[in-house]
Amino acid sequence: MNRSLKGICFTVAGGCCWGMSGVMGKYLFDAKDLTATWLVTVRLLGAGICLLLLMYQRKGNSIFRVWKRKDSAVNQLIFGMIGMAMCQMTYFLAIQESNPGTATVLQYSAPILIMVFFVLVEKRFPKKEEVLVLATVIVGIFLLATHGSIKNLVITNAALFWGLLSAFAFAVYNVQPKKLLDEFGTLETTGWGMFVGGVVFLGTIVAFSCYLHGISMLGPVQGSMLGCVEPLVATILSATVLGQAFGMIDVVGILCIVGAVTALTVVDA
Repeated sequence: MNRSLKGICFTVAGGCCWGMSGVMGKYLFDAKDLTATWLVTVRLLGAGICLLLLMYQRKGNSIFRVWKRKDSAVNQLIFGMIGMAMCQMTYFLAIQESNPGTATVLQYSAPILIMVFFVLVEKRFPKKEEVLVLATVIVGIFLLATHGSIKNLVITNAALFWGLLSAFAFAVYNVQPKKLLDEFGTLETTGWGMFVGGVVFLGTIVAFSCYLHGISMLGPVQGSMLGCVEPLVATILSATVLGQAFGMIDVVGILCIVGAVTALTVVDA
């Protein structure tokens, strides 16, 4: 299996685990009265400790090398606080305020932020295809949030705010840790990121590790877009397992966002 195909498999596997994870989180919020803050804290801290213990068994004290240089230590802290903790907290707050399908679709507007970031870094004008994708994603978010009417917001202000903020954090998660992944590897970077961020259970280890390993092979732009399998999984499970209802205009909005980022993946391939 070549590197690109492996990257695709890992990234899609991570996205699927995340999709299931979001549905589990919604169940805990509704059925067990847990809060996003509690869940995220337990998830990240627990997973981080488990993963670091595993890496310590394999590599011993060398797992602490990331903290021995100022640049890598700062990068690891940023990744833990924004790429892990903020990404998870905003995502689960969006779920708490709405549902897994809506929250994950909003989060997966992140590839557009990544695209804009690279356009600015590379100091170039966006391609026509990129502008079309951006416009389509904006239409999709508009349909999800308002059902087509400027006067109506069919999801709460809080859900929209946390969902879009999670997209920003997810963009950081995709782009920021590249140097860490190249130098220290996926598992060390993930373990310290989780530990710094604060929380977890097994699904989180699999999701984050598979996804980061995938983007280390594919790059942040293509990797983040292949990860769009997450909102598809979350939406399907929300409807079948939790009984969440989605109207036709919701489906159109979801298709706009998922279709646009998928198209951008094909353009960049």
